[in-house]
Amino acid sequence: MGAARPELPSEAQRHMYKHTQVGHRAIGILLGTGALTAGLLVARTGPVLVLGIVLVALLTAAFLFGSLTTEVDAQRFTFWFGPGVMRRSFALSQILSCTPVTSPWWYGSGIHWTPDGWLYNVASGGAVQLTLGDGRRLLVGTDEPEELCRLIGSGKGAA
Repeated sequence: MGAARPELPSEAQRHMYKHTQVGHRAIGILLGTGALTAGLLVARTGPVLVLGIVLVALLTAAFLFGSLTTEVDAQRFTFWFGPGVMRRSFALSQILSCTPVTSPWWYGSGIHWTPDGWLYNVASGGAVQLTLGDGRRLLVGTDEPEELCRLIGSGKGAA
């Protein structure tokens, strides 16, 4: 008889938490502007090539950056935009603190530097502020900041 194969962890065991926040406002603005651009393109009002490029860029941005998924498993916190763009991952042991915060509206959306560190979000409002072992700070947008911090904290305790 052969050796028994080790049992692989189930999906639920690998991912303690996985949540996707959709940036409805950002998608609406991008698609609305895309519709206006498409209308100008169909009417042949303006430079067709430029309008076509703008339309493709708007639709691509809506697809790639219209949502932000956060995931916590037994060892890592990972987040990414849309279908997997700008994926970042940190070992839970690297995270010194996780604090639920509300990012000010003037911080806006997207990926950029703020006085609180790098911001990754698709909507203003809820976020988690992470402080890493090397001193870096970052804000990650979510509409479930308390739950996300709770699970990052409980995962750190289990590690």
